[in-house]
Amino acid sequence: MSEKTNHQITRFLQKLAEKYPQSETPEVFTDIHIRVSQETGDMMAFDDEDKEITRVVVEEWINSPLDTEQFYSQVATLLRNAITALENQGKDNNHATAYLGIIEPYNYVLENETSEHVAELYVVDDTETMILDQPIMSNLSQELDDFINDLLKD
Repeated sequence: MSEKTNHQITRFLQKLAEKYPQSETPEVFTDIHIRVSQETGDMMAFDDEDKEITRVVVEEWINSPLDTEQFYSQVATLLRNAITALENQGKDNNHATAYLGIIEPYNYVLENETSEHVAELYVVDDTETMILDQPIMSNLSQELDDFINDLLKD
């Protein structure tokens, strides 16, 4: 990822934080839906009622040579990393992604240009919820099957 793309993603997330400033008593109840288009490079954020919050064009993504699955996988990883980096800056940072003025829990969700769910990016709540990335999950099914088979043998 180029420095320019990194800057565009960070600025996009900071604009979200500006739209939902921290509050002692948040009143907004929504998830953040991030739609990305491989064809146009558009990255847009929407609320639950499909109202656009902010947008940016990531030029590096326009007509990306990656196949669709690889493209969205890469975008999901980039967004997770950027969200986590801003969140790690702490509550005192007005752009911290985990401290928006939104009622918890809320999610950052990646969608394709036709609003189809692609991936859960990040969950914000006061528990220790974690989104597992594909590499962690890849052998989980087989490991669970093996575990069950071992139990049934006894």
